[in-house]
Amino acid sequence: MPAPEIRARLLAARRVVSVRDPAGQPVDRTAQESTKRRVLDRYFVECGTRSLQGARVTVHARPGGC
Repeated sequence: MPAPEIRARLLAARRVVSVRDPAGQPVDRTAQESTKRRVLDRYFVECGTRSLQGARVTVHARPGGC
């Protein structure tokens, strides 16, 4: 999906669940991944993260929405 569409869909959501690489792994440098990280960092807070079979599953919400 193009980066602008990812941005629009994330901004339309109140909560987002993301699946991320294990801690310490290099971040992907694609436009889509960069957009996702920027939007989540700027407009959402992390409610919690759990490790699951090597991946990190994180729930993000708008401030006050956890």
